[in-house]
Amino acid sequence: MPLMATHEAIGAVSEAIRAQLQLRAGVLVTVSRPDVAADADGAPNLNLFLYQLDFDPFLKNHALQDGEPAPLWLVLRYLLTAFDIDRDSDSIAAHRLLARGLAGLQEMTIVWPTVPALLDNPEPLKLTFDSADAELLSRVMQGSEEKYRLSAAFQVRPVLIAPDVPPEFVLPVLTVGPPAAPGVVVLPSMGPRLKRLTPMRFEAGATIELSGDDINTSIDTVHLGAIDLPVIAAREGAVQARLPAVPALSAGDHAIAVSRRLPSGRRQSSNLLAATLLPTVVNATVGALTPNGPNLFGSVTITGQRLGNVDDAVFVAFYRDGVVALNLEVAGGAAQTSLVASVDAAHALPPGTYYLIVRVNGAQAVRTPEAVWAP
Repeated sequence: MPLMATHEAIGAVSEAIRAQLQLRAGVLVTVSRPDVAADADGAPNLNLFLYQLDFDPFLKNHALQDGEPAPLWLVLRYLLTAFDIDRDSDSIAAHRLLARGLAGLQEMTIVWPTVPALLDNPEPLKLTFDSADAELLSRVMQGSEEKYRLSAAFQVRPVLIAPDVPPEFVLPVLTVGPPAAPGVVVLPSMGPRLKRLTPMRFEAGATIELSGDDINTSIDTVHLGAIDLPVIAAREGAVQARLPAVPALSAGDHAIAVSRRLPSGRRQSSNLLAATLLPTVVNATVGALTPNGPNLFGSVTITGQRLGNVDDAVFVAFYRDGVVALNLEVAGGAAQTSLVASVDAAHALPPGTYYLIVRVNGAQAVRTPEAVWAP
């Protein structure tokens, strides 16, 4: 049946309870206020009075179908009052009639709806007894012409009232496939998530490993700074790449990430980690030195890889006896394979053996060659 019929659900519940109770108790059952029923002429009867509506707190967000707004789920609270032939609700005859009504309600703990307004209820109506103390009855039956009448209280739930609003359905996904074929591309995750780079500081030619979530054989590229490196090995959770010796990238700190090609042709990249590319020092050769008093000045040539471009910050420190004796800023070159650190007369160094510390853009070379500073 259409859900619009549920707009009459409250009246339908009252009529269903009245009809079934009348059949079971074998007496007339009316639906009205107790004072109105008391003034009516006729045979002894039972009266139903709907005195309260509650919204079911357990079903308030429960929709009938996904994509539809939640309907109203009601709890209907009734009072059952008995009247004898003299319209008295406190006589022995009225008490006997009330007992017959309670017995009929006890048989109706589960109410199976048969009218259109209740057929869409997802489950049968449940009838349970409530406490009807003197305070409740006095509050409900107050008024200048009303008096206290012994009654029984019960509730019926859940009663469905569906709103007349359009649902929020969407078209179904019929197929899954690339853009060239019908369907929608469904990705198994939100993308690769890097957690660890091993090692975090490395020289050219080293093999690095990147690991994390959703890192697998679908990853085909490692992005280090402005260069892309192919993946040379992959397993579930990690991939490896090797940085070539070609000085396309200067030493220093760079962002590193991984990516894979999606069926759409676009690339899906991971988050960024920090990687430190170290300069590589191979050798140091001290040139002819000139005395300046007891000290000497001259130059030393350092060879290696990624020793700094013309725009990089390159420093060479002369280290001896636990301290830096002299720190020089030197100029790199396009090839990044050699540096010349020149010590002028004003900064002449005492004779001895110095260790040379090379730093390019803050990254320090692992090897510190000796420079014998002697005439």
